[in-house]
This record gives sequence, structure tokens and C-alpha cells, in this order.
Amino acid sequence: MFLIKRTILLFGLIGLINNTVNSQSNNSGTWLVYFGNQKITDQWNIQSDFQYRDFQFFGQRNQFLARAGLGYNLKPQNHNLLLGYAYVATDAYDQLGVNTSTKIENRIYQQYLYKNKVGSNALMHRFRLEERFFPNEFGLRGRYFISIQKPLWNAKNNKNNTYLSAHNELFVDIKDTKFDRNRFYAGLGFSINESIRVETGYMIQAQKNITRGQLQFIVFNNLPFKKK
Repeated sequence: MFLIKRTILLFGLIGLINNTVNSQSNNSGTWLVYFGNQKITDQWNIQSDFQYRDFQFFGQRNQFLARAGLGYNLKPQNHNLLLGYAYVATDAYDQLGVNTSTKIENRIYQQYLYKNKVGSNALMHRFRLEERFFPNEFGLRGRYFISIQKPLWNAKNNKNNTYLSAHNELFVDIKDTKFDRNRFYAGLGFSINESIRVETGYMIQAQKNITRGQLQFIVFNNLPFKKK
């Protein structure tokens, strides 16, 4: 019965977001996201994510991103330092919707991740520095990410747990010392088991002169490489 209620709640949110997106489809896109975090040993882990971002609602690819890094925990399961690489392809379109160019970015990044709990709420803080390599161009950017997850029911060992999720991420262009963008997200997730979660939500991205909405569908995979 609990599983049925959670499934209804999850699909209800998807329907609500879908109606919101359709009502402003000219200014909304879709992100399909996969996040992986695989433990190698108690100290070492591999993080990865793959993102397919549409400029419009399931139409016109805006960006493809593939990212992976090697991390090390300073304390058990926490205070993670990571060095990674990202490949980013960003498409541009003319007024007729024709793809005019694809800009390739190679990115090196370093990050520090810290997790803590306040009551039943799980918080995460992430500081990331990015060295961005474009054809004939170099960028340097800092990012601060904070997220919170609030379980809707008390579930043992994070199994079959439905939760609310929210995060905010601020981007700063360090090279030119200016605001780059801000992303605020709110959504609903479901833990299938200790290692797999699915989530959907809506993100508002604000840049200097542009504010856009993004409907997101996300899969989290924490299946370890290390056997228990």
C-alpha cells in the first residue's frame, strides 16, 4: 500500500511538472541525467555523470555532458576530495531551429564534498573549481552547491523511501570576476534500494539576461565496485 501511494505521488508530480512545462514550452527544456558513485575501497571512489540536455521540451539538443573523476575520502564516507575530467558539447541554433554549430569544451575540475545530517534531513555541500578549455579560449569557474533531502516516511536502510529534494548551485566566473549563473531545483525522489534512486523535478536557471526552466529526470546509481 505504501509503495502504491509513493508511486502515485511520484507520477502526480511528473504530471504537474509536465503541465507547467507545456504551458511555457518556449522557455523550458528537458534534462536526462545519470549520476554514478562507485566505491572502490573504503577510501577511494569513482564518480561519473552523463547528461543529455534539450533546449526545448524533448526537442533540439542543447548540450551533452560526460564527466568522471577519482575521489578520496578523508574520513569514512565523507570529506571527499576529487579530481575529474568532463567533455561538453554545446549546440547552437538559428531562428529556424537549424543547428548552426557545436562548441566543444574539455574541462578539468577539482572538488570537495561534505555531507551532514540535521535530524532526518540529509545535507550535502560541494565546492568545485573548473578549468575550461575551448578552441582558442580558456575559462576558470568556481561553483558552490548545497542540497537537502527530506524523507517523507521513515524507511529502514533507505529502502523504498520517498523523499523531497532541493538544491541550489551558484556559479562564479573567476577569470573575469563576475556572476555566471544560479540553479535552483526542487523535486521528488524514490529509493528503489540502498544503491539505486530515481528522481524527477524542475530547475530554474538564472543567468545575466536569461531565466529558463528545466524538467529533469534523474537516475542515481551507487552500486559499489567493492564487495561488502
